[in-house]
Amino acid sequence: MVILSVLMCAHLLPDRVSLHVGEVSPVDIHASRSVTYDDVIATAQLRAMAEARVAPIYHTDEQAASDAHRSFIQVWGLIRGVRESGANQSVIQQRLSALLGSTVSSTDIRVLASLPPSDFNRIEAITARLLANAMARPIRSNGNDLKVAIDRVGDQAQVLLRQPSHIKLVADLCRLYLRPNRIYDPRQTQQKRDQAARNVTPVIGVIRQGEVVISRGQVVAPQDIEKLTALGLRNPRLRPKMILSITLMVAFMILVVGIYLARYHRDIYRNPKQLLLLILIVTGSVFGLKIGSSLLGVPLTGIQFGYLGMMSVVAAGMLITVLLNPSLAVVVCALLSAQSGLVMNHEIRFTVMTLISSLVGIYSVARITDRVQLLRATALLAATNVLMVWLLGGILSDTLHELETGTAWAISAALFAIAGFWFGVAILEKPFDVLTSVWMLELSSSDRPLLKELCLRAPGTYAHSIMVGNLAESAAEAIGADALFARVGAYYHDIGKMRRPQFFVENQHFENQHTGLAPTLSALIIESHVREGIEMARQHRLPRRIQQIIEEHHGTSLIRYFYHQALSDCGQKPGDPVFEQRFRYKGPRPSSRESGIIMLADTVEAAVRCLNKPEPVRINNLVQILFQEKIDDEQLNECDLTFRDIEKIRQSFVRVLTAMLHGRIEYPTLTKAGASSEKPEPRAAFTENANLYSESSTQTDQEITASSISESNTAF
Repeated sequence: MVILSVLMCAHLLPDRVSLHVGEVSPVDIHASRSVTYDDVIATAQLRAMAEARVAPIYHTDEQAASDAHRSFIQVWGLIRGVRESGANQSVIQQRLSALLGSTVSSTDIRVLASLPPSDFNRIEAITARLLANAMARPIRSNGNDLKVAIDRVGDQAQVLLRQPSHIKLVADLCRLYLRPNRIYDPRQTQQKRDQAARNVTPVIGVIRQGEVVISRGQVVAPQDIEKLTALGLRNPRLRPKMILSITLMVAFMILVVGIYLARYHRDIYRNPKQLLLLILIVTGSVFGLKIGSSLLGVPLTGIQFGYLGMMSVVAAGMLITVLLNPSLAVVVCALLSAQSGLVMNHEIRFTVMTLISSLVGIYSVARITDRVQLLRATALLAATNVLMVWLLGGILSDTLHELETGTAWAISAALFAIAGFWFGVAILEKPFDVLTSVWMLELSSSDRPLLKELCLRAPGTYAHSIMVGNLAESAAEAIGADALFARVGAYYHDIGKMRRPQFFVENQHFENQHTGLAPTLSALIIESHVREGIEMARQHRLPRRIQQIIEEHHGTSLIRYFYHQALSDCGQKPGDPVFEQRFRYKGPRPSSRESGIIMLADTVEAAVRCLNKPEPVRINNLVQILFQEKIDDEQLNECDLTFRDIEKIRQSFVRVLTAMLHGRIEYPTLTKAGASSEKPEPRAAFTENANLYSESSTQTDQEITASSISESNTAF
């Protein structure tokens, strides 16, 4: 958990970048990880635009027009009173100046004082009308609406009046009484603008791992500083919340795998060596993902990083399949696929691709035995990756260029995943004593030093082992066991006989070496080939599973021939367990289906050699008796063979032995030229040979007993 957490959090410790706005970047700066961040600058720009789109809010002043008209009437009435006071012009001007103050120019006061009554009344009417028209239009309190209204009144006055002094007087009087009738409300306007700004969705910036944040020679802008800050490159710091989340996620994944192992694969759960192998594969997968991007500083884009992660997970899945268990590989790859999606910034594309590619990889290497199957697995994996690129590309609307790039990377990921898998198998299978199919094929080669030595020193034992291997392989295929392992285990099960080959009957040609020896000593010699076989297997570093076959292929069976000989010499009766134990193999009894098959094949092959006429019925009866003997002796109690399996094994043995030991035609003796000889017709010869099988089924005087077979066979 600690190792995986450290590897997955490694990107949270970036290098510091000391750049400021306006400076020129001396190098290309790449994103050390994928990250999303709030783009404050872009968001501020959008909010300013949203605020600008909000129109100012005005309240209508319903009394503005009436107030303006009333004020004008009041003032105009006062002016009329001053004019009608009967004073001279100078006094009227003085009184009007005092009345109107500085708001009206002296020129306008002189005009007002000197206007004839008809013009005075006309100007009053025109001014009132123009004032009412102007106030009927919106005049906002902010902006230049009031100036526009005054200019418009002046333009209209020019149409209605001819004298410039009268036009100016009307414009100046309207200026006095025009007022805004739309009052700006800054408080409500700001509230609306603030609301519009709040409604703007913040801009989320996305930076992909390996993406170029700032190019070499680029002038640093505020947006670039924002990206560097989001990546933590300006103020590097640990992010406790993310680290805690990643650690808890890793712990949860490990817990799931642990519970799965404890429930369904207790053999792996209880084996520290296999657990260590699982740890190395998983951590190696994550480390491979990091070493290509962060630790080696390889500039990768987000897409390339995704395919690199997929390649690592697929290779790990195939390694777990071959070295541990395919179903465990499915569980681990499912969890690693989910993790890859999180690492790739929640990119669902690589989660799906990694999972599907891993499942296909697991299927393609589950029973791989040669290079042709390896090439087939490579092609299948590459085709799956390409198919997923195009399917997901269609869903996510990728461009043609992106699909072509993805195709190239998909094929490359398949090639590198297979290469990583094959390299991993080569370096892990022997240190962790995992007997893979490839290693078994190497062990089955007749060029192996141990098999060559067995062939030279004990040729009879070598031939016997080959026959046992054929029987075991056929039987294993019949019940769905590991046929290749059964054959290879059978090749090595009797290597201990090389130490004293002459004491075993298959290697004896003339003299029996047991003549003159005590039965107990002979039994010790026979039993020692198991112990010596284990020693030789350890010296030659054979896999542990092969050593178990050597150790278990006799179980605790009784060395029957010398046991009966000892009983005869001592005059004892059978049944004494202490005496009998001295003539039994030390065991243990077979613990796997393949080991049980090899025990039965070893017994049957040796016994069939003693048949004078290996006819199908006799072979079948003999196999039946020997199987029942092993069952009664409880030699198969610790392996997972069912009665159905045993029946299939028996049928397989009978079929193979009948084919190997078939009857042959007796050829006539050739005589010299001119001599007479009786030659049987070929058809008659075939008929006579075939009748051997039908006759044997009725010969009751040739019944087979287990003791007669065993006494002549298991002694040597």
